Amino acid sequence: MVDNSKVSQEELQALLPQYEVSPQKMSRIEKRIRNRMVAIVVIWIVRIIFVSFYPEYHMFTRAETQLLSSATVDNLLLIRVSLLVVGVCIYCASFYYNKYFRTANVVALIIVCCIIWSDMEVYILSSIGDLTIPSLGMIMIRFIPLTLLVLNYIDVRK
Repeated sequence: MVDNSKVSQEELQALLPQYEVSPQKMSRIEKRIRNRMVAIVVIWIVRIIFVSFYPEYHMFTRAETQLLSSATVDNLLLIRVSLLVVGVCIYCASFYYNKYFRTANVVALIIVCCIIWSDMEVYILSSIGDLTIPSLGMIMIRFIPLTLLVLNYIDVRK
């Protein structure tokens, strides 16, 4: 804003609450959020590596039929990794600069929930009884980053 503005800093913060998290609050929660962000990225990287090198555990049924072809898994993995890289960069930048971090949390939650829901709807619910234990484990691993994102959201919104 212009330096000769009649709007006080408190009024500006009330008008733009989504713009940034207050410095006092950010100093209290910064370490927890950073640790969770690192954990989320590590979990996703491990999952990506696991799916890349062991595709037989990704969406595999007891009848030893794969729900997705290897080409579909590769294309899906490429699209999701691209989305992940862009999302992580935006999320980390908003955290680092403390600009629109609240909004970035909400957008990250929406995107992760949409991806999980689409997988649940299209692939998992059609054959939930036939999935193998490793496939169910790979599905459950998706919920750990979602839980960590929810905890970040709760910390920022408090």
